[in-house]
Amino acid sequence: MTFRLLVVLFFVQFKILAQSLSVSNLPILVINTKGATIVDEPKIPAKFTLYDRGKGQLNQMTDKPAFSFWAGIEYRGSTSQGDWYFLPGLVKKPYGFEIWTDSVAMKPLKLPIVQMPSESDWVLNASYNDRTFLRDVVAQQMAGQLGLQHSNTRYVEVVLNDVYQGIYILMEKIKQGGARLDIADLKSIDNAGDDVTGGYLVKIDKTSGATARSWNSSYVSGKGTFKSYFQIEYPKAENITTQQFTYIKNHVNTFEKSLQEENPLKALTTYRSMMDMPSFVNYFLLNELSRNVDGYRLSTYFYKDKDSKGGKLTMGPAWDYNLAFGNADYYDGYLPQGWVYNKLEMSEQGIADGFQTPFWWGKLIRDSVFVNSVKRRWSSLRKTTLTPQAIFKFMDSTTVALKDPMQRNFGRFPLYGKKVWPNYFVGNNANDELFWMENWISARIAWLDAAIGALDATLVLGKEEEIPVRAFPNPAGQVINLTFPLQHAANLHVKVYDLSGRSIKQEQLGHKAPGPQVISLDLSSLASGRYVLFVLHDDNILYRFPIVKSLD
Repeated sequence: MTFRLLVVLFFVQFKILAQSLSVSNLPILVINTKGATIVDEPKIPAKFTLYDRGKGQLNQMTDKPAFSFWAGIEYRGSTSQGDWYFLPGLVKKPYGFEIWTDSVAMKPLKLPIVQMPSESDWVLNASYNDRTFLRDVVAQQMAGQLGLQHSNTRYVEVVLNDVYQGIYILMEKIKQGGARLDIADLKSIDNAGDDVTGGYLVKIDKTSGATARSWNSSYVSGKGTFKSYFQIEYPKAENITTQQFTYIKNHVNTFEKSLQEENPLKALTTYRSMMDMPSFVNYFLLNELSRNVDGYRLSTYFYKDKDSKGGKLTMGPAWDYNLAFGNADYYDGYLPQGWVYNKLEMSEQGIADGFQTPFWWGKLIRDSVFVNSVKRRWSSLRKTTLTPQAIFKFMDSTTVALKDPMQRNFGRFPLYGKKVWPNYFVGNNANDELFWMENWISARIAWLDAAIGALDATLVLGKEEEIPVRAFPNPAGQVINLTFPLQHAANLHVKVYDLSGRSIKQEQLGHKAPGPQVISLDLSSLASGRYVLFVLHDDNILYRFPIVKSLD
């Protein structure tokens, strides 16, 4: 009997029963608000008791708790807490909580709950419209495999005020700090020099939640009139100084201005030097593979550390994938075909949407460096972690582990066979939901194999007749000549590497005025063979020349 068949046999349809909880293979989280009502801000004190004996162990509410603590709890989310969102009598809201030292002082306390690194801030994801309980978890796992900052996840069963609430996904809340996003602290005195350059955490999202310093992009996204809305998550609104706000706003504006630059050479010398290319590539692949209809335009984070620590604009952490993997009936979210980054531009409905995809991605997909990086990264991942077999192994094993908890959850919330916004597919049982998602992923990967292979960037260094970039003669003897344009005055230098990546030669070219450049380099010290020559301004690569040194 195959493993996949075992999954099917585990999930026969069951009767709807009144649910109680005493034993679970998942950690059990018991919350008592002492009669108080949970609201969307402020947090109210509640007593939390966590039963967790560790991986592979059964947990019983008669056990000694792993942790017992006070925490402030509140509703969280935007769409997912509106009354219209829930089916009648089947309300299951998401929560956020912060562990406190006690119920009075309300000071944060960091604890290593459910075998995750110590922190005080946590999210309880209800996964209400995802009957697989897999989409957010699979996406976070993929993000980790891709090398993106992401949230660790654990399944728990929750009892609130003596009422069983079903399965929740306990997730690390996105925040600055060593155990979460390890970027530099910004103090009120950090207002100049390297001090002011990081760290910053910025999001593109709806305006619900805590107040944040923010600004609108200077550039329209897509074909509508929408301008991306940037909100600073860290530092918090009450802590960020005017100098810090001005710095990160101007930095992002400079990046966007460079992306909008129509002169390729002028642009390439700026935005590529400001962005962490691998993170942009990985974020693009995660959103496209999952076909996340909220991707790029909502629940999207990027950050910047201090210049002395790299200082590049970096995509992530990854967040909010409940409407991914075919789980949306709008913007073609249910189709395994089609790009996500430009979907809103392709329909009248999308153009009218109040939350457009930032123009960044439409520009980057024309950049040869970005496109070639996407191709290489996809090709590599398809040989390892991003195969249907590898993904399904994780999904199937997770679903088996959730067998009994899912029976209790859907006994409490009988949602099989019922459409919850914005479901496209509605399965009658767990098998239906699991297999539809897996079939969708298989089709999506197949489409991306072809689509990524067909990508052809148009943004290159320029037409040769307009902007000649040459190394000659090549193969070279004792001397090689380089010609290239220079848009701005700069101090240039050359580095030569062999094919193993070892630096062979460096030479300062000095200060050069803008305009056509003709450079002669002495290669007499090089042995015959193949090399790569770079022309650089500071540490920014302006040109790359594959060269051959021949025998005299």
